[in-house]
Amino acid sequence: MSAFGLMAQTSTNVYSLNAVGYINLTVVPGFNMIADQLWATGGNSISNILSDSDDHLDGASIYKWTGGGFLIDNANNNTATSPSGWNDATGGLETLNPGEAVWFDNPFPTNITLTFVGTVPQGTNSVTLNAGFTMASSPVPQSGDLVTNMGFTNQNNGDTVFVFNPGSGYTIYNYNANTGTAGFNQDWSATGDPIVAIGQGFWYEAGTTIVYTRVFSVNQ
Repeated sequence: MSAFGLMAQTSTNVYSLNAVGYINLTVVPGFNMIADQLWATGGNSISNILSDSDDHLDGASIYKWTGGGFLIDNANNNTATSPSGWNDATGGLETLNPGEAVWFDNPFPTNITLTFVGTVPQGTNSVTLNAGFTMASSPVPQSGDLVTNMGFTNQNNGDTVFVFNPGSGYTIYNYNANTGTAGFNQDWSATGDPIVAIGQGFWYEAGTTIVYTRVFSVNQ
């Protein structure tokens, strides 16, 4: 689904703690729930990280959840008033920051690759998961177990994670410390702890608002 890499930057007598990375994300025809877990130069607006100025994304659509519905943006550089080629909603100004997720509708009959480039988030990174449904992602480019690998341990009893995998649909993970039978501390439903990939988003249904905090270093 995706590949993550670090691009080394060296310069004589210059030292930086910033790590620049890239994510190559394969999206199949139809709907994919995607995330960009890097901070892009110039900001993480759709117009910046997924520019259609060269027409290569014509026909693609972005659906961003607002808490009560979707903000929808379509790429068509031939008709767009925005130089980025996005011409509905905000003209591509909606964000895809680390910790957020959106639906990406691939209109083509074959897989395509989206490439995100930017600075790897390090230190303390927080994602607010509102009561009800939130489209979210890990705030750092890391794959695996959301609980034991990525430190997500402050769930409410009854909270649910929905991970969408094209071709097979949703895998549903329900948390309940009283009745769970699998996963970390036997606190999750039979599917166990939520598993996510780099560049993959998920739905989170929370009983009350919580904050997911991930402390991360590229040395991990």
